[in-house]
Amino acid sequence: MPQRTSRTPPRPRRLVGYSAHRVASAATPPRSVGDSGMEVDEAPTPAGYTQADRPPNQKDTIFAKTEELVVGLYGGLPVEVKQALRSTGARRREFVAAQFTISTDFLVESYTGCIDTTSGYTLATSAKTCFLWSHATLKPTSPSPTCYILPCPPPSPTQANATSLAPHHAIVPSRSRSIEPGLILVSPTGATRFWPSISSGLSGGSTFEAVYLPLDATKEEYVSCVVRTKLGSLGGAYAYLAATSIGRIFRLGITSQGGKHTLTARLFALPTLSSSLSLTRLLGWSAPSAAVRPEPGNVVALASFGNDMFALVDTRIQKWTLGTEELKNEVDVAQVQIHEIGLIIANNRTKSPNTLVLLVSYASAGAEEDPGAMVVDPFNFGPRRVYAIVRLVTHGDSWGVDGVTVVPYVANAASPPAHPRLTLLSEGAIAAVLFGEVVIFCARDTPYHDRLVLKSSSDQFLALSALPPVITLDHADARSSIDADGGEGKVEADVLMVTGESMLKVSLDVEKVQAFKAESLPNLLRATLKQAILYSPIAANPLQFILPPSQVLDGEALMRAAEGISTAVIASDAEIVRANHDLTYQITARKERLSWLIRFINDNGALGKMSQRSRQRLAIDAEKLYACHQLWVRLNEHIDAGALHSLITDTIHAYIATHASSTSSSSSDPTSSFMPEQSPTQDVTRDFFKHRVSEVGKLLVFMVDYLNQLEGSGFGGPGALKELGGAVVGTLQAALSYRAYNLGVYGVELPMVKPWTSRPVIIDAILKLVDSVTKLARESGASNTTKDVVNMLPEVATLLFACVQERLDWLASPMAADDPNSQRDRKELEDKFAQLRPEVLETLRVTSHLQQALALATTYTDFPSLASLLLRPTPYPPASNPQAPLIQNYLSKYGDAFGSEVVRWCIEQGEARVVFAEESVWGPIMDKLFAKGWKGKEREGEQVVARSEYNAIAWVNDMGRDRFGDASRRLLGEASSAGDLGVKHFMLSLGKLCQFANLQEGGTLDETMLDAFHDGLDFIAVQEKLLADFRGVVDTIRGKQKNSLDAQVDAVLSLKAKKLKESERRGLVTVFKNHVRDILQRKVLNVEGVVDVLTLKDNMDSVDDYATALHLLARAKGTPDVRRLSSFRRAWCRVYYHDDWDAIRQTANVTDAQLKARFYASALYHTLLLILPTIASTSPSDPLPEGFDLDPSQCLPVPLMPETSSRFPGMPDEMVGGLARDFRTESSMVEKMRLDDVYFSVRELAMEELGYEFMR
Repeated sequence: MPQRTSRTPPRPRRLVGYSAHRVASAATPPRSVGDSGMEVDEAPTPAGYTQADRPPNQKDTIFAKTEELVVGLYGGLPVEVKQALRSTGARRREFVAAQFTISTDFLVESYTGCIDTTSGYTLATSAKTCFLWSHATLKPTSPSPTCYILPCPPPSPTQANATSLAPHHAIVPSRSRSIEPGLILVSPTGATRFWPSISSGLSGGSTFEAVYLPLDATKEEYVSCVVRTKLGSLGGAYAYLAATSIGRIFRLGITSQGGKHTLTARLFALPTLSSSLSLTRLLGWSAPSAAVRPEPGNVVALASFGNDMFALVDTRIQKWTLGTEELKNEVDVAQVQIHEIGLIIANNRTKSPNTLVLLVSYASAGAEEDPGAMVVDPFNFGPRRVYAIVRLVTHGDSWGVDGVTVVPYVANAASPPAHPRLTLLSEGAIAAVLFGEVVIFCARDTPYHDRLVLKSSSDQFLALSALPPVITLDHADARSSIDADGGEGKVEADVLMVTGESMLKVSLDVEKVQAFKAESLPNLLRATLKQAILYSPIAANPLQFILPPSQVLDGEALMRAAEGISTAVIASDAEIVRANHDLTYQITARKERLSWLIRFINDNGALGKMSQRSRQRLAIDAEKLYACHQLWVRLNEHIDAGALHSLITDTIHAYIATHASSTSSSSSDPTSSFMPEQSPTQDVTRDFFKHRVSEVGKLLVFMVDYLNQLEGSGFGGPGALKELGGAVVGTLQAALSYRAYNLGVYGVELPMVKPWTSRPVIIDAILKLVDSVTKLARESGASNTTKDVVNMLPEVATLLFACVQERLDWLASPMAADDPNSQRDRKELEDKFAQLRPEVLETLRVTSHLQQALALATTYTDFPSLASLLLRPTPYPPASNPQAPLIQNYLSKYGDAFGSEVVRWCIEQGEARVVFAEESVWGPIMDKLFAKGWKGKEREGEQVVARSEYNAIAWVNDMGRDRFGDASRRLLGEASSAGDLGVKHFMLSLGKLCQFANLQEGGTLDETMLDAFHDGLDFIAVQEKLLADFRGVVDTIRGKQKNSLDAQVDAVLSLKAKKLKESERRGLVTVFKNHVRDILQRKVLNVEGVVDVLTLKDNMDSVDDYATALHLLARAKGTPDVRRLSSFRRAWCRVYYHDDWDAIRQTANVTDAQLKARFYASALYHTLLLILPTIASTSPSDPLPEGFDLDPSQCLPVPLMPETSSRFPGMPDEMVGGLARDFRTESSMVEKMRLDDVYFSVRELAMEELGYEFMR
């Protein structure tokens, strides 16, 4: 295996004005620092290499650790190297800041290096100085190793652009490990220096051999790479080769004579004949001619296996024989790799004689079918640069692609120009690719990949080299282990790396890498998060942990990983949280872990990949841990204060005894796989705070239940309520305050999704505390023993309101709409809160916590409660109210929103005199409030009604301000709903007078409204007449029954509705009695009720009441048309069966005059005589309602049961059915009378009496 460096510097004329947006063609790819200057390191594993032993009691310093990979400190760098790199890093930071605004060359001083496992030395070199030191015996605790400093060969003065490029290098191993090796340095311009021993570097290194390679300046030839290769045919001798940009290869020879070493350089032997490749050989080997002349081109990389050497010249692979220096084959592999745009073969490795591994890069347009499309340039500086590892295998004389692995690397604007180097580990099973600031590990046969990223922008990886394979055994006794396991052990691939601060060692578990599956990819994210919270706080850690770019980051996997880590932290996973008997320190460490977790996610800009539910789960874990910390502090303070016993401890013990661990019952939880196995100890309390923090909500509910049990068994009291109630309140307050403070950190958008702090059981528990404290305050007052507990009431009330409001916010959110019960739950909780809030605030007031009650009322804009708090207990006179200044203050602050509630409270509590006493203050507010409640004028036929919830008092305000028209409308509207006969009469009368007062004040008379008052007063007159009639019956009652309302009703039924009582129509009897009872109580009946009373009573002496009933129905407003028609039909039926028509129609021995006299005496004749003028005077444009005039056949239909139920809401179905039977009985009676001939005769007589012309 050769050990060499490879870096192809750009040609001078192409360095000027280089733009990252240029896209190369397939045939002639351009060469630049970023494209072709790619270095390659071998992975030699000499058997003689030994690693420094670690003392058994010395622990390794770990910087990163996953299941597959461990990174630790190997040792420090020489002081001289650190100083040189720090000065370069400072200049690099200035360059990085500048390159955002200009396009320029890499002007900072470049460094490169190598780790030579053959000699045991490490090299780091710049363009001027080369540093070497031994790493074979280096330890993390070792002092600064001896550093050999050698001057680099100067560049040619004719190629100024190469002055900042470090030289190529090759370490010359010595025959003995105790002797320092030699060194060859070759500048890009061909200046070569050779030190037989680097020991001269201790004294300035001025003794060296100088050779100049004969480069062709006319072709701008420069050295592109230098390698050291082992000649298999010469028993371990080494060959040193230097290749150039035009395809020439020089052999550097070292000769020794008389103890003096000499370096010589000669060109590879060229064949005498030439032969060019034909197009038919582009995709495979063809039989070469006897002598193949190489095509000129830039030699990108050299690699050897045995006596064969492969050279990568542009996109062609040349196969050479080292012994004879003969070119055996040359083939263009550009067509082998499908991606033809900008294809640049960047690096190669020989895995075996039949396999060639290439590191390639190309500019991708990001098409969907492009396997590298997932790798994007987030800064849009140019085409996306994709890196891939291509494995080529030979099939006879041809080459074919065996596999391609995309390297997940994304350069950004701050990344240094890439000189990636490829290193194969474990016989090619793992590939390590070193970029300037990143090392990426990729598996050949599995989707495993991982990366190591440097923390500092001024730091960089200088070199990477694989160590010999190591087999570690799991047993202490290696011999017995080998015997037991058949010689098998854990195979590790170790890698050494050099950064600007130290040397790192990376150990990869090859078996786990090879067993890695695609399903395990989310575990890589979890490992990254885990490392971030474990190792980022280490100040000496040179690595930083980053998430994949947003474009390729799997948000679902990130959420699962983050939630799993958070769950593991609060459950005290031993892998993340170090065990500690000091629980305060242990909880603090866990809090820091969670802080690092969310900080890491934010720093990587990955919070946007997480859903609100996931963010809130992380926030809830953190707030629960914080709340538990406060609970633990409270418990410690209680005991430190001298308490011999703690109810909090008792509660936790009881909870653990009755509740199994949640980890055993949550296997369906996606994060349950991250939950650690709990190891219970004798300290149950500490176990809860270590492993069951997630159950703190259940514990708080259990605390309240436990407190109630203590009170029920007689062991409660103020002390228990203070300790347990205070613990519940303090814990929930801590959670809510932590949440509010960290909303922005977690990116939480309110409302929370089913927040645990406002679950129904939590709200019920807090409400129980409120009841307990309230009960204690009312029973004991503010005694010394209960004062502290009573003083808890404001905190408990504040917490209750916050939790209820939080749940209401959640139930009202769009996310809760998916739950079919959310709207019902919201309505129930709103109603409960509306009822509960005034009660709690009033309790605060009566327990001398008025200020806290006022603060809560204003916080939740509960102005009705605020008004109540300020007006009680002395609302009148206003000057006697001690809260009068506060009322004025709130009025000026909140305006009408508060003032309206003051007015409303005074009206509802019968204290309207308060606002009328200060009419100058409250008058404008009353005007606005009453106007807001005013629904305007609604014309119902000819009647205008004004409706408002404040009409009962608003008309007083209107009259006081001489607004008689408005007062009249309000009185009419209020009278329509008045239930007392006297009140209705008063309102109608006063409203009518207001109409005339309005006319007297210069207003207009509203005829329509005046008619409405007349109709209303007529209706009142009818009912008052009925009342007077029935009172006359009541006055005849003697004895004790006179004061019995039921006896009075029965007496009216017996004297005024004797026919109805004898008819046994029980349904109608019940209806009649109910109406009579209401009339005797001076209750206002509706029109249908009055019509029933007028038509069901006997009417022997008041036959005109039938016509009165019909007129009332005709003028009725607000009665459904269907029910009015049914009422008309019932009234007409009762008109028809009022008389004995069979007796009237007995004409034997009866003269015509006598027959007419019988007709004149009938109820039908009197009714027609009174309604026909109304019919005649009715305008066709405003007809009478249907049913006002019905003949015997038209009044027979009976109302349906739903119609009857709507008229008598709440009436049992049996009674409704009885009414329906009575209605049918009435219709049957009329139908059996066969009154058609009689009806027209009587109607004709009535019309003749009125002077109307009768037409059949």
